[in-house]
Amino acid sequence: MPALRFGMSSGMTKIFTAFYFLSVFVPSLAHAQGAAPGMFGVREIVVQYANFTNPKTADTCGLVREELAGILKKALTDSNVPAIAATDAKPPIMGVARIELVPEIASVNSQDLDCVSWVSLTAQSRSNVRVPPVDTLRSITVVYWRQGTMVASGQASHERLIGDLLKKMAQQFAQQYRIDQPPDIPASQ
Repeated sequence: MPALRFGMSSGMTKIFTAFYFLSVFVPSLAHAQGAAPGMFGVREIVVQYANFTNPKTADTCGLVREELAGILKKALTDSNVPAIAATDAKPPIMGVARIELVPEIASVNSQDLDCVSWVSLTAQSRSNVRVPPVDTLRSITVVYWRQGTMVASGQASHERLIGDLLKKMAQQFAQQYRIDQPPDIPASQ
């Protein structure tokens, strides 16, 4: 690994090599050990409204929760993903796996001219589990998928760019969702 050394000591090279090995090869071991993919069997995806870390700045940048949620839901339904708007979701049904798709947008704006937003989309669920050695239920959040990126633009085009980005993220999520589902078994005749 001489090309990656960049003046690192021998010990640092070994640590870097170990981290590289773990990051590249360990995620693939979960499937090798028989674990199901993350979203295997999920039948409902509830599209939540965007969480704006600074609502006033989001408003200044032209971002509207309802419009962004509509963009996400349409992108998912166009990709044949069982998406439900948060406002239309019924209470969970026992035995039906459900996750939430939560967009989060952190925007800043400079002198009311330009907008810069960190946009993330997370597929998650909340559950109560027992974590040994204490036999007490603990509330946890399980993250199935996450993606995020930064967008910078003028105020006039920021809403459109954020919408386009969320649509692209939803399509990438939909692709992973389809990969994680069990294969269809044809009915025997």
